[in-house]
Amino acid sequence: MKKFLAIAFILIAVISWSLSFPLVKILLNNNVPPITMAMLRHLIFIPMLIFITLRDGKTSFSHTKKAWLTFLLLGIFTIFIPNVSQNIGMQYTTASTSSIIQSSTPIFTIILAFIFLKESKNFSKIIGTVIAMIGVILLVSGGKIEMGGTTYGNTLILISCVSYAISGVILKRGLMEIKASHLLCFETLFGFVFLFFSTLMFENVYTIATFDVYTWFLIAILAIFASGIAAILYYVVLIDTELSQLIVFVYLIPLFAVVFSYFMLGETVSLQILFFAALIISGVVIAQKNKVERRGV
Repeated sequence: MKKFLAIAFILIAVISWSLSFPLVKILLNNNVPPITMAMLRHLIFIPMLIFITLRDGKTSFSHTKKAWLTFLLLGIFTIFIPNVSQNIGMQYTTASTSSIIQSSTPIFTIILAFIFLKESKNFSKIIGTVIAMIGVILLVSGGKIEMGGTTYGNTLILISCVSYAISGVILKRGLMEIKASHLLCFETLFGFVFLFFSTLMFENVYTIATFDVYTWFLIAILAIFASGIAAILYYVVLIDTELSQLIVFVYLIPLFAVVFSYFMLGETVSLQILFFAALIISGVVIAQKNKVERRGV
């Protein structure tokens, strides 16, 4: 895949994921149950699963036991755990603290990729990651390094970060042997099953009947962009890109989330925030610099 196209795809994915923060917060404020919300936003993959089944026929189910285990693990660590823990956690902790903790996901991912995927270590990647991390912390905390919110909510958000990092390593290995479309659909199927039964067990599923048109519209946007388009583009790019190199772009999520929050929640953006955003972008550029130079040789 051409570099420009890969960057365009991952940026679209990042922007879509950034949109999920204000959307989730709005839905939670409108009394949409957290697990129910997670379940509904992944309904979009059911038609996709049917399409792939019709397109590939029996071959879509002709996988090894190892592949099915991969689907199951991804369903747990990519869909079920992070969505449930993040949605519930955001009810008990502040938005800024949630963003700080979420921004630690690439750190866990890079460490795991170094250990299990034997990905390359270089000075630019490490320094860029540190600079971007500093920018994210300053951005979401307003320049005051504090950990507000309750311990319960903070712990749940941290669990979602570690879960995403684990899923990234499993995903990278899975893409070496399994079609991206099959990975995406079957992992979501398993994750959806867990979410569905969790909704039945812990929440009142009948509240769905009380949702108004506006609520369904927000859920649809969340499903189509944050869960659907973003995931597909991310998987396509990940096939030919180092996981630790790609995950650095996650640091851009708070930057775009601030913009969406301004228009959707009325939050203001100061010059200080713009400075912190510049730190994030600088870190991403530095982390990508070494790989660009090697490709140019």
